[in-house]
Amino acid sequence: MSTLLIDAGATKTAFAVLGHTELLHRSSTAGINVNYTPEADIRSCFTQFASQCPDFAQIDKVEYYGAGCATTANQQKMRLILQDYFPNAHLIVDTDLMVVCLALSTGRQSIIGILGTGAATCLFDGHEITLRPPSLGYMLGDEGSGTNLGKRLLTHYLNGDLPKELSQQLEAQQHLTFQSTIHRLYSEPKPNQFMASFSPFIHEHLSHPFIDEMVTGAFRDFFAKQRKHFSSGIPWQLSGSIAYFYEELVRKAAIAEQCIVEDIVQEPMERLIAERTQRHQDFNK
Repeated sequence: MSTLLIDAGATKTAFAVLGHTELLHRSSTAGINVNYTPEADIRSCFTQFASQCPDFAQIDKVEYYGAGCATTANQQKMRLILQDYFPNAHLIVDTDLMVVCLALSTGRQSIIGILGTGAATCLFDGHEITLRPPSLGYMLGDEGSGTNLGKRLLTHYLNGDLPKELSQQLEAQQHLTFQSTIHRLYSEPKPNQFMASFSPFIHEHLSHPFIDEMVTGAFRDFFAKQRKHFSSGIPWQLSGSIAYFYEELVRKAAIAEQCIVEDIVQEPMERLIAERTQRHQDFNK
């Protein structure tokens, strides 16, 4: 029998099937955020996984940690979908922050944060989440996320505030015009992923003072907005592609906002898999 770990973010959903002492299967599909992703698309991800996983029938426990699953209603929605694919399995459904908590917790109180396509934080006491500030999503929040960085870049571009050389490079590399950008944002699906897709361009131009200031400002906004929910002096543990690839500026912004960032990992699933398999190997010695 085996356990399926699922880390579902807005851009990617990672699947890992663990046996008693080893990793049996790894795969990934499109991202899932239960707040935005249509149910048909969510089911398509599980159908794709089932077709790829040779050990699918042996799964007797599913741990699903997903974006948008902070509320009871969304957890129940995901649970009902999972029951259709794993009718006899023990199901755990929780927020995507929990997989970060499990992977990065050192058994002491920490502020756990995600800076990926979206952004979120919580307070973890070493055993459970004790405080979860509201996450307002890409329209009203998510400061410092990939979507928020893209939103800031496009706002400057559309308002004519972006330096000319950057504007020209953006148009040439991304095939943008004012009209096409407005159309993509307001008339096509998944505008959050469209905005997040500009992170590579932003990262490529970090040496430009305008971009450096824009990105640092976004990260400072993240820490300034989130820190007010927590007591000072509690260490931060961060995960996500934005936190990982922009680590230098993230740490710079944290210091400016008097936050203590300890660990930063790109994908907490990697650490969780290693910890789980090692634990079982030690148990069976």
